[in-house]
Amino acid sequence: MPFHTYWEKEGIKWEFFGHVTSEEIGQANALFFNDPRSETSKYQIVHTLRTKSVEWKPVKMVDITFQDVAASLSGLQLKIAYIANQEEIRKKIEKYIEMSRHLNSNWQFRGFTDEIDARKWVNSNATD
Repeated sequence: MPFHTYWEKEGIKWEFFGHVTSEEIGQANALFFNDPRSETSKYQIVHTLRTKSVEWKPVKMVDITFQDVAASLSGLQLKIAYIANQEEIRKKIEKYIEMSRHLNSNWQFRGFTDEIDARKWVNSNATD
């Protein structure tokens, strides 16, 4: 499994590495929603700086987007911070964000190039 999961006091952090597939992204998402800690989480940090490539099939991206939007509309409020420095990876994450916003997700999304700034944002009271 090319990711590590770290549950934190108010959220979750995933560190993805190597070559990541749609199935592995789905596994990470399922780990979150199948854990009772997800119900009180305030953020997700998606760290991809050690990721070589992401194979995220469009149909799988749509599945995850619908699952996440349903969670957002049922009351779960999250800040999603993604950390990426590769254009290919950033574009795929931004496509997911675009679909989520189009479906009226109430989650907040922001991209970063380092974890320090991502943590400042998820721990702030700022909305965006």
